[in-house]
Amino acid sequence: MEAKKFQMNGQEAGSITLKDEVFAVRSHPQTITDVVKAQLNNERQGTVNTKTRGEVRGGGRKPWRQKGTGRARQGSIVSPLWPGGGCTFGPRPRTYDHRPPRRMVDVALRGVLSELAANQRVRVIENLTFDSGKTADVVKFLAEHKLDKALLVMPEVTAKSRLATRNLKCVKVVTPHQVNVVDLLKYGHLAISDKAVRTLEEVLVK
Repeated sequence: MEAKKFQMNGQEAGSITLKDEVFAVRSHPQTITDVVKAQLNNERQGTVNTKTRGEVRGGGRKPWRQKGTGRARQGSIVSPLWPGGGCTFGPRPRTYDHRPPRRMVDVALRGVLSELAANQRVRVIENLTFDSGKTADVVKFLAEHKLDKALLVMPEVTAKSRLATRNLKCVKVVTPHQVNVVDLLKYGHLAISDKAVRTLEEVLVK
């Protein structure tokens, strides 16, 4: 498929041919959902913890005698029935890691890229870089391309480019090998260097 190519200042700079195998395929919503869930689960720490009655401090002495007080019988203050007692079947530390097959991830990526391309949300930029290291240049770039949020893809993320974008929540800069489904859906627009396009196509078309 043919796509317009733009300069950094927003002016058109000709066209570029994008591979249909990456930017013009049928998306699979269920596959995309599964990959998104897996990626978000992999970001979870899994350090939540509750104490069972065996781990709560105290509770060795019977609170009051068995009979004669008129109160319900109790054996320990660490019983789950007591405030401050142990927790029954509470969350414990665990790992949420789930690694879907690489082919499944690639199918989801191609599907999301195709959806963005079909909705005119993929912009190929000639020599995309921010060597000045100034955030103002990134803000100006977004304004000239009429983008409120964008995932920026460069062949190589330099220290200057990272410095220029790190203070903006509406922008994330990555390399072609770091492009993922969650970021594409989160930012909604893809601004990719003309050189990075070829690398991304090589990654997704084997």
